[in-house]
Amino acid sequence: MRYDVTIDKELFSVYPEIRLGLLRFHADVKASDDHFWDYMNTEVLPQVRSGIEGKEWSEIPGIKGSRAAYKAFGRNPGRYRVSSESLIRRVRRGDDLYHINSVVDVNNLISVRSGLSVGSYDLGQVHGGIKLRKAEHGEGYTGIGKEFIDMENMLVLADDDGIFGSSMSDSTRAMVTDSATDILSVIYCFENGIDLDALLREAVSAFGRFTGAFGCSG
Repeated sequence: MRYDVTIDKELFSVYPEIRLGLLRFHADVKASDDHFWDYMNTEVLPQVRSGIEGKEWSEIPGIKGSRAAYKAFGRNPGRYRVSSESLIRRVRRGDDLYHINSVVDVNNLISVRSGLSVGSYDLGQVHGGIKLRKAEHGEGYTGIGKEFIDMENMLVLADDDGIFGSSMSDSTRAMVTDSATDILSVIYCFENGIDLDALLREAVSAFGRFTGAFGCSG
């Protein structure tokens, strides 16, 4: 199945530093793995805590640009947090990250390392072309682990059936479950200083190592 992802050109007149890192792959989605969490808890999370020590949220790469983008489009980043900031706040407090499944766990690995939000979507539940655009008045969806979320003025992914993803919280419609096989991972980047190509290479390696992903393509 072919897929196309575009960015609404009108967004750049409001905030020019908008990029999406895209990775499509096939995987057998499994439960969270102890080996993965040993790696996270002994190597990744201590490095993340050390890297953010003493920094304001607006100083942390990835989060800095996301907060600026939210403000540019009229959302309060203190009230509506980018998902990477929510994750890194948990890391800073010493709280455990949620154990979801092999794909979502790797999303969170990439996110806490980069400061960028990462979403993975079941392409079997997506219909037609995908566009990143601004959500209009009245648009929203049922979020994962949440009730209806008002998405007005958020930058969202939309297909022929409506909006389904964002850098804040994704919908239940296209979320990755153990029945998903054809997966699109999206890195939401709002900061020109971040090497997105290098981050995508790291993502390919991580998804291959911890999910058995194959057929990876950008």
